[in-house]
Amino acid sequence: MKKIALLTALSFIVSISFAQVQRKAKPSSTADSTMAPKENNAQEGRGDKMKMMKELDLTKEQRGKLKEVRQATKAKKDAIDSDGSLKPEEKEAKLKELRKEQQKNTMSILTPEQKAKLMKMRRDNKDQKMEEIDNK
Repeated sequence: MKKIALLTALSFIVSISFAQVQRKAKPSSTADSTMAPKENNAQEGRGDKMKMMKELDLTKEQRGKLKEVRQATKAKKDAIDSDGSLKPEEKEAKLKELRKEQQKNTMSILTPEQKAKLMKMRRDNKDQKMEEIDNK
């Protein structure tokens, strides 16, 4: 009798702990599935930049300069993000200013033909995004 009661209690405890483990595992699996699109978007962004660089037919010198601009901008962005003394509005304003500075530096590296091509590609991309929004 004691063995049956002990087995029943043990099986009850195991089934409860198993159910709890499943509940804990379920949210993390949905978190993993939500992480995949972000990684996918990052890959798409990288692919878009590579495609854009190919279409602009950049020289090695231009690529090197653009890489320096991106690295400098990233360092400044990280400094702004890690500055705890800034209010969110101030951070946003500084980041907006940083983006303008990066765009100005990028445009200074390109030839007039490349600038025109880049502006056209940006307009086309913006139009495509607007169409996607309209279709939703």
